[in-house]
Amino acid sequence: MKKIKLYIILMVSVLLTACGTDKKIEKQANNIVDAVENNDISELDFIINGTDELAEDEELADFFETDTEQGNGLMSKIIKHDTIEVKKVGKDAITYKITAPDLSNLFSDMKAGNVTEENIDSFMDDYISDAKMVTNEVDVSYTYENEKFSAEYDTEEFINALTGNMVTAYQELIQDVQNEISEEDNNEESN
Repeated sequence: MKKIKLYIILMVSVLLTACGTDKKIEKQANNIVDAVENNDISELDFIINGTDELAEDEELADFFETDTEQGNGLMSKIIKHDTIEVKKVGKDAITYKITAPDLSNLFSDMKAGNVTEENIDSFMDDYISDAKMVTNEVDVSYTYENEKFSAEYDTEEFINALTGNMVTAYQELIQDVQNEISEEDNNEESN
């Protein structure tokens, strides 16, 4: 009888410890949800990159424009429309459901729309606001050891989902530019 009681006590303590750990992981997993909901670019950058790189890199800071009075950097414009939720916390991955403006055709539409330096801000504002929404589910690997949580938010898949497939659009733009350069080089060699 004592062995059964000891076994039950041991099992309950293991279950309680596991539940406590799950709650801690879930809390950590929701930090990025809070950053997106609050349109907190600095916190988002810190969670994704693990450092406050915006403060260190002036060009990057200008791009994201974290100044609350301006708040009009590209990332800020995008995440104002984003929603993100934790779908599942697994043993070694967190599944997020991210809905963002669909920016998969952004660069081709910019090219077709003859966007200039003078009208790029208004074009981007309108484009992001008018874009249909796209939803992606993304698994983010994590570890939780010695009371320390670490997740791999800096993956192409996660950033792509957060920016409405803009990473994919950018890669396609780079490929198009490379193809154009290659064609020009081939034409010059032919002449």
